[in-house]
Amino acid sequence: PGQPDVATKCIDLCRFGAISLSTVSGCAIDEDSCEGCGVCVRFCPAQAVDFPERRCGEWYISDTRFGTLVHAVLDTRAENSGKLVTMVRQNAKRIAEEQKADFILVDGSPGIGCPVIASVTGADAVIIVTEPTQSGQHDLERVASMARHFDVPFYVCVNKADINLTLSQATEQWCSRNSIPFLGTIPWAREVTSAQIAGLNVIEYLEGKKDEHNIAGKISGIWEKICQLSQ
Repeated sequence: PGQPDVATKCIDLCRFGAISLSTVSGCAIDEDSCEGCGVCVRFCPAQAVDFPERRCGEWYISDTRFGTLVHAVLDTRAENSGKLVTMVRQNAKRIAEEQKADFILVDGSPGIGCPVIASVTGADAVIIVTEPTQSGQHDLERVASMARHFDVPFYVCVNKADINLTLSQATEQWCSRNSIPFLGTIPWAREVTSAQIAGLNVIEYLEGKKDEHNIAGKISGIWEKICQLSQ
């Protein structure tokens, strides 16, 4: 309360209006408004602000029939954090080096927030899986812009492509206009859900079955293109 100039500097720097000053409580931070950018910590002359580590979940190492899986579970009501994703990636890299694995597959979340940025940075390539909807095209362009910003090569495929063939074709044309490698399309099919229920991947589930939509062939084709482009 005795140093209004210090508090005023924090208020001026905060883009989210999370810092307030009153004669009763002095300088206070509204946690609901704070986005955690850390500007106040960096520039506070009194060094009165800190960001202590906060638990938001647990990470695990599991053995699967496909290899080692490093994953995490968020605590109840906890928000996903780029730090948690980074921790998962760091341990995945360590284990991959110990096991001399050929590659690491990172399953990123939708959007362009901190968890996605933590998933993308330092990657050899990004596979953007979109859907033939207006929101899907909008998100595709945002993710593509983010990948360009971090100078990470990226490729595009369309899932559930046959729910709107016009938009699927528009996505492929957009990729062509922007010199973005287009991997292919995957149709919508009930077999995908059935495979999940059976605890199998789609190609395993369809082995020996009638594959009316050629899903197995399309997925295999996409993987082959990824391998060729990544060489």
